[in-house]
Amino acid sequence: MSAGSDEAARAVSTVEVAQTALRAGLALVVVVAATNCVFALLAGAGVLAGVQGVVIVALGVAGVVRTDVAERVLLPRGRVVVLAGAFGIGGALDAGLYEHFGGIAGAIVCIAALVSSGRWVALCLAVCVVSYLGGLLLHGAQLAWIVGDGRYVIAGQVVNFAGNGAVGLLMIALLRRFLAGAPQRLAAVRAGGRSLTPQLALAASGRHVALLPAADAHTLIAALTRGEREVMALLATGRVPKQAAHDLSIVLATVRSRIASAKRKTGARTLDQLVAIVTEGELAT
Repeated sequence: MSAGSDEAARAVSTVEVAQTALRAGLALVVVVAATNCVFALLAGAGVLAGVQGVVIVALGVAGVVRTDVAERVLLPRGRVVVLAGAFGIGGALDAGLYEHFGGIAGAIVCIAALVSSGRWVALCLAVCVVSYLGGLLLHGAQLAWIVGDGRYVIAGQVVNFAGNGAVGLLMIALLRRFLAGAPQRLAAVRAGGRSLTPQLALAASGRHVALLPAADAHTLIAALTRGEREVMALLATGRVPKQAAHDLSIVLATVRSRIASAKRKTGARTLDQLVAIVTEGELAT
């Protein structure tokens, strides 16, 4: 492989990894919004909280599905700070937004860490903190409470914001390190160095990676025990695992254990594939 093609492959990998990281951040938004929505409704929140949760989840899912669109929305400089500000304004207009979905602000800081520089992340964090404190004051919280008994609650929320940002920055740092060292690691594997698995070594060297071990069905089933063959024989007739357990007078867990063991020995990925391999192997005997 030439240096040019290596560089092109690395560029493509960088884009794919960056998109995957952004999907992870948007998935965090979905999980946080869905969880907060469920808890808010269980706590007796009104219809508005449910609608807000559904809207946020829908936006997050749309971003995960259409990451290319999410990139165009979030990548321009300062855009994620605008998003944090918009969420803060929403919290100022509706006290329930931060009360029920405060975790979303932390997820926004995490996304900022994935798409922006450290300075923009810090600014996004500051906007979230100011918006949170401003919302408390606008909706009746006393300054004495904020600096007194409420300081622990506030500190917990601020730590949540900062923690999400730290997770995002750590993810980006690890990805950058991985991408920087990828060419050297691939070169080492191609030269015969160690890899995590033989299959990865084959893929790195450009050779064909088979879905199953390169052997005939008769050889693949040679290691199966009598009990595993009995289960496979019944499944081959159309019986399901529960029926096979009844026919053999054993518990269902034993049938499942034998199936799992047979899959490991033959390399089968699915039950149908396993039955086909065993049937072919038995016919070859």
